[in-house]
Amino acid sequence: MRICQAVQAHKLTAVVAAALASLASSWSVAVADDIKAAPTAQNDEHPTSLQIGTGFNWFSLPSWGPRGPDFLGTGDSRVIDDGPGFGISLDLPLGQIGSQPFLLEWNGGFADLSSSSSDRTSLAGQNSLNLSVGNSANGRITTLTASPTGTLPATATTSVTFTDSAGATGSTSITGSSIAGSQQTVTGWNSGVTGGAFAAILTNGSTQSASAYAAYGDNTGFTLAATGDLSSSAIVDERNEDVTVIDQELLLGAPIDLQGGWTITPKIGPMYRSIDRDVDFRRTLQITANYPGVVVPEVGFAQTDELDARYVGAIAELAVTKALQPDLSVSFDARLGGAYLHSRYRSHYSAILPTMTTGPFDFISETRDDASLLAGLGAGLRYAPKENLQVGLDAGVNFVNKIPTIDYVADASGGVSPTIGMSHAIDYNVSVSITWRF
Repeated sequence: MRICQAVQAHKLTAVVAAALASLASSWSVAVADDIKAAPTAQNDEHPTSLQIGTGFNWFSLPSWGPRGPDFLGTGDSRVIDDGPGFGISLDLPLGQIGSQPFLLEWNGGFADLSSSSSDRTSLAGQNSLNLSVGNSANGRITTLTASPTGTLPATATTSVTFTDSAGATGSTSITGSSIAGSQQTVTGWNSGVTGGAFAAILTNGSTQSASAYAAYGDNTGFTLAATGDLSSSAIVDERNEDVTVIDQELLLGAPIDLQGGWTITPKIGPMYRSIDRDVDFRRTLQITANYPGVVVPEVGFAQTDELDARYVGAIAELAVTKALQPDLSVSFDARLGGAYLHSRYRSHYSAILPTMTTGPFDFISETRDDASLLAGLGAGLRYAPKENLQVGLDAGVNFVNKIPTIDYVADASGGVSPTIGMSHAIDYNVSVSITWRF
């Protein structure tokens, strides 16, 4: 069985299987688990075999969140990335060790997985909001006022100016009021070359409440502020993650036939694994208009993270096969290995304003080297409808003790800075495969 990729953000896992000396082992994350052929007599030549498999994996991976204000990451929380994977395995006989064949096994797999989540936090009960990322000197909120709840008329005023990185300037100002029985929602925005500004007010004479909003940003930063009765507003956090896993193994092994239809096969060899996670975050302010037919544009910021892992090491496997009938067998396998791990993290922001999303800003790049342990267990069932054909069903669980994640630490400026941390990954998988023997 294959070991779970230490795993990236879009979708699928790997299925790899190997037909080796009457042995079948289950498929695993980012690579389908090895599936073995029914035992052959000791004095028979071991055939070349090709196996193709597909299945479904569930990855339990460490999660992390956006670097936005008042959001210091998700700590030990997990995210489940799942999806199909595909794998291929080839067994080549190299010769004999005594009366037993000596085999070279190549396993290759690919998985493309995805996950997404959304969380909405109402601002009811709050009377102020302040969000800022990157440069806050690219504009100014000159006025932001709203009358206290219970006051008539309900009034609000907002005014914001900006000067974007290209030198373009603009301003937006709104003032409004509502008497008993009336309400209004007014929005406005202004765009420059690389940035812009946004303003909105809500007044309601029936509930005797008012609120004011202002935001500005460009490709260097974003600032948002609100005041008043914010019960008609909410912060929405969205997360979309793509994970791509590629697995390669080259193993040497020699099956040993035992009494009672048992075969045991030790294998060892080099391995390579890549896990790429692309995670897109969006944090936006959603304002529900109190006037029919009015839609208030969303404003906020987006964060794009790329976290890549490369594993280079060696893996050892012990596979056991039991022939139940001439055309039916079961298999069990255990795997253990170690690898050098190289991780790379890249991240940037962009501002979300009406009619535009600014270019990226606040770039971060970081690398880390480490060592990782990989382990796995699997079981499989093989049926041979023809002498040179096998159909397999496998299941397995795999563990990687170190996979990169992102930790947030306080910095000298009073904010937070992301850094590469280490956690673990667990993979559960099921797969089916077809093996041809030549």
